[in-house]
Amino acid sequence: MTRTILIDDETNTREALRGLLLHYCPDVTIIGEAASAEAGLQLLREQTPDLLFLDVEMPLGSGFDLLDMLGTASFDIIFTTAHDRYALRAIKFCALDYLLKPVGVAELREAVAKAQRQQAPVATQLHTFQENLRERNGPAGKVVLPTMQGFEVVDVARVVRCQADDNYTLFVLEGKEKILVSRTLKEYEELFSDYGFIRVHQSHLINAAHVKRYIKGSGGYVQLSDDSIIEVSRRKKDELMKRFQA
Repeated sequence: MTRTILIDDETNTREALRGLLLHYCPDVTIIGEAASAEAGLQLLREQTPDLLFLDVEMPLGSGFDLLDMLGTASFDIIFTTAHDRYALRAIKFCALDYLLKPVGVAELREAVAKAQRQQAPVATQLHTFQENLRERNGPAGKVVLPTMQGFEVVDVARVVRCQADDNYTLFVLEGKEKILVSRTLKEYEELFSDYGFIRVHQSHLINAAHVKRYIKGSGGYVQLSDDSIIEVSRRKKDELMKRFQA
């Protein structure tokens, strides 16, 4: 059984989540609930769950504040939130899971199954998450890349390009290091959209900071800092040109 704790200041949300878990996730057992970060912190110091459902925004302390006060965590976390675009991006950068309120059955079952399959230590993900969260007025410093073996933590600035590989994405870093990641290129296009990355082709997402030169053509080509030559599709050419206009 997966021992689970629910922390959310909204009674209706906790009741709904409890009902969904009892009905659709029979291998989950709820060992405690709390309605605030303070009460949740006390509960987590008394009980050690396998899985925590944690509300992002609560009065008198957010879910992030709770994690800061807790220090370390040995359990998986699924964040629940109704909004806060930045929080969602920070969560995604660290390969942590989240559910948007109101929680749907399919999304809940998928998130629980993912947590139960999780083999990588969550402490590293949370440490990276908290580092990025402290830089909420600047670019994310690090990204957690889930691989077949676990995950790797990488400085975003080191990413030269990303290449689609069916349902995987090949990351190419400075020094020509390569990491095959078990997520699609579309997910990273959305994630990196505000961090200087450009989708120049159906199969390629590039870091504008690593562009060395542009070579004219129908759509043209870009040469990157790793000396790779990447085709630019005709419909992406204007976007690329606007990015480099003086």
